[in-house]
Amino acid sequence: MFTILYSPQPDEQPDSSAAYEYAKRASDMISQHQQRQQTVAIHRLSLDSLDMIGKQAAAAPQEDEEKAASCTIIIVSCSADGSVDRIVRKIIRNMKNQENNKDDSSKTDQSTSERVVTVLLGHARCDNSANQMKDTIFNYGRKFHKCIEQLQSVSSSNSTANTRSVREMLEVQVELEGPDVPGGFDEWVVANSK
Repeated sequence: MFTILYSPQPDEQPDSSAAYEYAKRASDMISQHQQRQQTVAIHRLSLDSLDMIGKQAAAAPQEDEEKAASCTIIIVSCSADGSVDRIVRKIIRNMKNQENNKDDSSKTDQSTSERVVTVLLGHARCDNSANQMKDTIFNYGRKFHKCIEQLQSVSSSNSTANTRSVREMLEVQVELEGPDVPGGFDEWVVANSK
């Protein structure tokens, strides 16, 4: 099962955002490149999204190891000034608070395997800005990815059979390069959907 979570830029209409368009593109590509039929769900990122990741993997039919595996692609739009949607900042804050309040009684016995991959969409409008402001543009997105990695390490230490793998993130300037450039979004989605 594939889940695609997206977060538009602040004050951007969710259904016409670059993040949503990239989510739809990824969904179409996953459907085309999979040899067996896969369910692909697209949702807007919310406070409950990260809880949903593990629950969907655990709820998947487990006839064999491949079917028990799931992949979550998280697409976050980062504005040219580095701002992100309010929900991303809230999730970062909540995850940091959860790290401090985590107890070891949440062990689970279900065997699942899930991958979480992150795409950061930058919205710089010229190459010079993209190069000089890269750290500023992707700052919150990188913090979000780091929190996901830390959540993964806490989850793996609290579970007996679950495996969550947080892979490297992709940073792409959507205003400057299309998704089909060599080594870009399309190739990355295909590589991470296997």
